[in-house]
Amino acid sequence: MSGLAKRGEIVGAVDFGSRDVRVLIARRGEDGAIQIIGHGIAPGRGCISQGVIQDLNAAQTALKRALTAAEKEAGVRAPSLFCGVHGKNVETFVREGNVKLEKEVVELAHLQEALDTAARDVLSPGKRIVSSITAQEWYVDELRVSDPVGIRGSVLKTRVHFALLPSVIEDNLDTCIESLGKEVEDVVFLPLAAALGCLTPEDMDLGVAVLDMGRTTTGVAVYRDRRILATQCFDWGGFHMTRDVAAGLQVSFEEAVELILEYGISERLIRKESDAEETGPTGAEEENRSASLKLKSNVRGAPSIVQRSELDMIVFERSKELLTKIRQFLHARGLAKSLVRGVVLTGGCAAIRNQAALAEAVFQVPARVGMPDGIDVLPQPVNAPEFVPVLGVVRHGFEYRNAMRRGRIEGRRGLAGKLIAALGAFISKYFL
Repeated sequence: MSGLAKRGEIVGAVDFGSRDVRVLIARRGEDGAIQIIGHGIAPGRGCISQGVIQDLNAAQTALKRALTAAEKEAGVRAPSLFCGVHGKNVETFVREGNVKLEKEVVELAHLQEALDTAARDVLSPGKRIVSSITAQEWYVDELRVSDPVGIRGSVLKTRVHFALLPSVIEDNLDTCIESLGKEVEDVVFLPLAAALGCLTPEDMDLGVAVLDMGRTTTGVAVYRDRRILATQCFDWGGFHMTRDVAAGLQVSFEEAVELILEYGISERLIRKESDAEETGPTGAEEENRSASLKLKSNVRGAPSIVQRSELDMIVFERSKELLTKIRQFLHARGLAKSLVRGVVLTGGCAAIRNQAALAEAVFQVPARVGMPDGIDVLPQPVNAPEFVPVLGVVRHGFEYRNAMRRGRIEGRRGLAGKLIAALGAFISKYFL
């Protein structure tokens, strides 16, 4: 038995964030316990925006730094990586596929046939299909089952989530990872990964929305009855707040970020938004409103001292606007009524003080910051909302490996490859 085998199964995962590139190395023992044994983080410095690589050399450098740190801490090398993907041009679908069971028993081949049927109308030129074993539901004669293989019945049905992303997004992520001698084992839609990283089974059963709040994008995933109801990726995030503060106070982006993280969102303005009973500001709040801030990077000619209330208003208004857009999305699709467990905030913007309190006021449902869940051993630096999505990529990786061993799924791009081939044959037969 190799040293690696003795240590357990190893999975490497990467999240190409707009602010930071994060890499985790995880180990799963024979008892199924997952341990994070290595982590690395490197500043993205704008090399990735809205899920798209902007500067390949810079992205390679950031990945190499994060990966080297993670592998050094873990004491092992990861020959392949699982990767989260997202972006404003990603389309998402939930589709169903049915297969008649002639022998009245479900076999492995029926699973792939049902998935192929579900994906028939999803494929589009220049796009790639991304799915996850964790985003599949199975029914035999309309009765839901967790593993349909061997179950007797007349009809097998699947309900599955697909993300359709521009090929250029995945191709350039592949190039970046493969340039370091690693293989891309599989990719997963990042809002689903964020859900995997922080939700409990009870959350998914009762009804919840995950908001993965990044620097340039915000991903949303809604669950109820252990089903994915909807997902969406919006092309705005924390940087819009940073930009407003930088413009309003005439400071650098770096100082704007520092101010947002230091002071957060005004509790007084949140209470006003919540229509709480007006009791008047406390002494501490009155002092904060009248307090002055000394700026370090103000533009020449601009004031170097501003009122704290100016910062409070800018941060509050932009944060409220972003959350309101998500609320409108949920209400327009009839999803708001499903949020029994409320909303869970992950990603770097979830760390902003009072962000969850503002979300509770805007959505009028319970809100909390999503922390890592389902990981047995977790280093303290990784126990933070900004690591939740990549922790979900880790969990997806182990589920993917298990499904591959059992023959439940084909290898990466197996489904997309088959559909592309079928589409090519159809075009050749009828149009060429």
